[in-house]
Amino acid sequence: MKKIALLPLAAILATTFSVQAESTDAASHNLTQNFNYISGGLQLNSYDHDLPSSVSVWNQNASLTDNTAGMYLRGSWNFTDNFFLETRGDATAKDDLTISHGLLGLGYFHPINSDLTIYGLAGYSRSEVELDVHVFGFSSATTTFRGDDSGLTGEIGARYQLMDKWTVEPAMRLADYDDTLYELRLGNNFKVSDHMSIEANLQHRAFDDLKEMSYQLGARYSF
Repeated sequence: MKKIALLPLAAILATTFSVQAESTDAASHNLTQNFNYISGGLQLNSYDHDLPSSVSVWNQNASLTDNTAGMYLRGSWNFTDNFFLETRGDATAKDDLTISHGLLGLGYFHPINSDLTIYGLAGYSRSEVELDVHVFGFSSATTTFRGDDSGLTGEIGARYQLMDKWTVEPAMRLADYDDTLYELRLGNNFKVSDHMSIEANLQHRAFDDLKEMSYQLGARYSF
C-alpha cells in the first residue's frame, strides 16, 4: 500500500526535476542570456576619406586608400551571477597601414524576458594607427610612425531574439579619448546549433574627423 501511495509522489518529483533540467539547459542555450562565448572572423573597414597606406620619402610618393581588411576576435565570461568579463580586438591593414582597436571591460546583464536582455559595460579601450614609411628606395629600410589613444569606456546594449534562430544585438559605446570616440554596433547572430552560430555585424565609429564603417562575418562558439 505504501509503495502504491509513493508512486504519484515519485512521478511528481521526476517530472519536476526533468522540467528544471530542461529549463537550465534552455537558459544556457538562449543567446540573449548566454555571456559565455568566443567569436572571431573577417572584418572589412571603409572610411569617409582617404588615408595614406604607403609612403616613400625617397621619391615622395604616397598611395592612398579608403578601406582596410583584417580580422576581429571577441570573448566573454559570465563568471558569477549576471556579471561578465569581456575582451574585444580587431586589426585591419592595407599595404603599410595598420589600424587596431582593443577593449577590456566588466559588464552586468539583466534579462527582461526570455526574448530580451539589456546590459551595461565599463572598462578600458585603446586604438592605434601604424604606418611604415619607406625612408630610402629599399623595402627593408623603413621607419614606423605610430599614433595611439586610450581611456575609460562605457557601453549600453541589448539582445533581442527576433526569430527562433536570429538574435540582434544593438549597442552604443563611448570612449574617453582626447577626442571622444563614438561607436554604434548592430550584431546579428544566426544560430546553427546549441553551441555554434554565425555572426554578421555592422559597426560605425567616429573619432576626431575620421568616420569608420566596419563589416564583420564570423562564427561564435557558446559554452
